Amino acid sequence: MRFFQENRKRWLFAALVAGAALLVGGYRLATFTSGQAELYNLGLKAYETGDMPKAIQLFDQSIAAYKHEQNASWLHRFIYPQPSQELAALACFQKAKAQLQNNQAELAVESFKDSLKLNPGDRYEGLAPEEAERLHEEAMVVKYDLEMLFKSRPDLAQQQGKGNGKGKGDSNKPDPGNDPGTQPGKGNRDDI
Repeated sequence: MRFFQENRKRWLFAALVAGAALLVGGYRLATFTSGQAELYNLGLKAYETGDMPKAIQLFDQSIAAYKHEQNASWLHRFIYPQPSQELAALACFQKAKAQLQNNQAELAVESFKDSLKLNPGDRYEGLAPEEAERLHEEAMVVKYDLEMLFKSRPDLAQQQGKGNGKGKGDSNKPDPGNDPGTQPGKGNRDDI
């Protein structure tokens, strides 16, 4: 019994230190804000105000924060939320739109492709159906915008190997992307 009375001060001190550490840790966790998300939101504000160079810079910083947080220590990853791959894909997409507004179409193509690397639109194992559907729709918007860019700028499509290949191959064969079933009018029966 005397052992516990002598060590009572030590146990009390250890309990106070542990309680203070938990209190500080809990406060930091409760007030945690993701740098990735903050930079993304600032980028959206800059985009909405028309400051495209600033928006591009902020989206780049958001993507860099995502990459940096992926390399965080095990303790940081254990305590704090994981960086958002979805948000990184959205930052790449918004960066591409800002680059288009800033007349940087070649760079925008790369940003669209980076967005699709992060969210290709088909890898959603283990996610809730609503979340998988949302991510799929986001990827389809990126793909659609990229295709619209290629349609408006065929030179970019050809640089990426997406051109229609005029001057190559057999001129009697229809182009794969030019399916007569999708063309207006009756079409040529022999092309089917």
